[in-house]
Amino acid sequence: MKKPAMLLVTGGFLIIIGIGLSVYGSQLIVENLVTEEKRLGMGTSMELSKEFDPSINENGIYVLQILDFKEETRLHVSVYDPSDTIIVSESIENNPFQGNFTISTAGTYKILIENTGERELEVMVALGNLPQDQSLTISIFGFIVIILGLIGLAVGIIYFIRSRDRTDTS
Repeated sequence: MKKPAMLLVTGGFLIIIGIGLSVYGSQLIVENLVTEEKRLGMGTSMELSKEFDPSINENGIYVLQILDFKEETRLHVSVYDPSDTIIVSESIENNPFQGNFTISTAGTYKILIENTGERELEVMVALGNLPQDQSLTISIFGFIVIILGLIGLAVGIIYFIRSRDRTDTS
């Protein structure tokens, strides 16, 4: 009777640790993102800016989610460096859309989203650093620990049921 209980406790403990690691890893990834959601009318635009430092991370990322995306949706995205030079300029043709840019100098980078289509759109934008390896490693490790905990729980439950069936038939 002690073995199944120990497996159940260990499995539960691993699940709790895994959830904690996953939450912490996700927090590391999300904490450097700036997000904004806005309804863009025809011919209107939105701007989002964030401070970047290449000594921390040289890779920036932006993500666009168009909540009511249709085939005729037309958006144009431009990313500006601190000297107001366009470093990325492209039209959005799929949803969600993710793009990367290089952070070459420290300062405020901004993203400009323009609705060049014929209808109003609900747009969500995120701008931040590309997640670093350590953040992703923590999240993945947390997920693996959760899986191990679930396996431990399953084995403990099966062992508990089998040992109980043996005592009932004796």
